[in-house]
Amino acid sequence: MSTVAFGRKTPPPNFDKPLPQNLDAERSVLGAILLDPSVPNATLKAVAEQLHAGDFFLPEHQCIFRHMVQLTESQSPIDTLILMDTLTAASELDRAGGSGYLAKLTDGVPAISNHVMHAKIVREKSVSRQFIYKMNDLQQRTIEGGANNEELMDEFNAFSRHVATGRKTGIVAATAADFLIMKLDPLEFIIEPLLPLRGSGMIYSPPGLGKTHLALYMAYCIAIGAPTCFVWDIPKARRVVYVDGEMDAESLQEMLRQIMLGLDGKVPEDPEYLRIVNPDIQKGSTPRINTLEGRAAIESLVKPGDILFLDNLSTLCPGADEDETENWSKVQEWILDLRRKGIATFIVHHANKSGASQLGTSKKEHQLSVNIRLRRPSNYEQVEGLRVEVVFDKLRSRGAGPFKAQWAQPFEVELRVEDGRAIFLHKPLTKILKERAKQYLVGGMKEHDVVLETGLSRWTVRRIARDIKFEGAGENSNED
Repeated sequence: MSTVAFGRKTPPPNFDKPLPQNLDAERSVLGAILLDPSVPNATLKAVAEQLHAGDFFLPEHQCIFRHMVQLTESQSPIDTLILMDTLTAASELDRAGGSGYLAKLTDGVPAISNHVMHAKIVREKSVSRQFIYKMNDLQQRTIEGGANNEELMDEFNAFSRHVATGRKTGIVAATAADFLIMKLDPLEFIIEPLLPLRGSGMIYSPPGLGKTHLALYMAYCIAIGAPTCFVWDIPKARRVVYVDGEMDAESLQEMLRQIMLGLDGKVPEDPEYLRIVNPDIQKGSTPRINTLEGRAAIESLVKPGDILFLDNLSTLCPGADEDETENWSKVQEWILDLRRKGIATFIVHHANKSGASQLGTSKKEHQLSVNIRLRRPSNYEQVEGLRVEVVFDKLRSRGAGPFKAQWAQPFEVELRVEDGRAIFLHKPLTKILKERAKQYLVGGMKEHDVVLETGLSRWTVRRIARDIKFEGAGENSNED
C-alpha cells in the first residue's frame, strides 16, 4: 500500500515512542465502507457503533470518515467517486489526502466481514492515545503545583467513564451546515411545556409552603401517566426516582398514600416507575450529590428517559450555598451530563429570606428549563393548610407546536385532604394578579418590581401602567 506524508498529532513532551496507532486497520475500515453497496451503508452503521471521527489517528482519515457519516445520514450511497465529489464540493479533497489516496483505499482490503474487528483495533489505539494525553496533562498540572487533588481525581474518573462508554472526550464544534442536517431525536416532554426529556427544572419556596407535597404529586402523576398535572400535560408515564434528603419516612409515606388515594388509587403499572430514596430507609447515610460517590450512587438508579427528583438541594448538597465553586459547579456539570444521557432532573430548593429568589447564587438558574416559585397568597389564613401561588421565574421557549395559554399563567393551588385523599384544586391568578399589579403601580411601585412581585410578564404590567395613565388623563380633562 502506498503512503503519503500525513500530519501527526504531536506527542507529549519527552515521549520517545510512536503514539499507539494502526494505519492499516484505519485504511481497512474506510475501504470496507467504500466496498459496501448497501443504502444506508451497513458497514458504516456497524463501525459507527464503536468509532467516531476523532478515533482515527490521521487527520485525513478523520475527514474521510466524517464525510462518510454525512453521506449515509442523507441516505446516499457511499463509493469512491461519490466521496470524491462530496469532498471536492466541500473544498476538503486535499485535506482528505487527494484523489489518488482515496482511489487506493480499497486496495488489498481484507474480507468485509473483518471490519468490526478492525474498528475495534482503531478504537483501542484511540483509547490508548487518549490516556497518554490525559495522564501527561494531569502529570504536568500536578508538577506545576496549584492543582486541587480532589478536582484532578474527579476529572480523571469522569474521563475514564467517558472513555469506557465510548464518549467523545474532546470538544466538538460542528459547522452550522452540519448542525442543521444532524439527525436529532424529536423534542419530547416529561411535563409539557415545563420539562423536556433532556432538561432540568427547579421549584422553590420559603419553608412550610408545601413544595415537597407539590413535587411529590408531580412525580406521582408522571409515574402513573396522568393526563394532566395541575394545568400542564403529561404525554406518557415515565420512570421516576425521588430522592428525599430531609423528611421522615412516616410523614413521606402518609403524604404519598394521600396522593395515591386522591388519584383514585391508581398505581404505576410497573412498580419500578416510582422509587423513593429516603434517609430513614438507608443502611448508611443518604448520598450527597456534592460528592463523587453520592452522585454515582444516585446515577446508578436512573436510565435514559427517566426523571430524577432531588428534594432538597440544601440537604442533598450541604454547603452548596456557602461554597459555590467547590459544590455547585460539580453538581451543575453532573446535571448537564445527565441531560446528555437523556435523564431529566427536577430540583426542590429553598428560597432566600425575602422569598423572591432561590437560596444561593443565581447560577443555579442558568441551565434550567423551568424555575417555579411558590409563595403565600396575600389573603392566606394560617388555618387553611396548603394554599400557594405558583408563578414562573423562568420558562424556556417550548419550540415548535401549539402552546396552550394556561401553561404559562400563574395559578393558585389548594390542597384539601378528605377521607385520607389528597385533592389538589387550582385556579388561574391572572385577574387577581392584574388587579394587584394595578394597586402596586398606583402606589408608586416600579414596573420592574411589579413584574417580580406578581409574576406577570413585563408587557402585561406595561399595558396596565399605560391604562392607569390614560385613566388619569381622562379624569384631569373632566375636571377642566
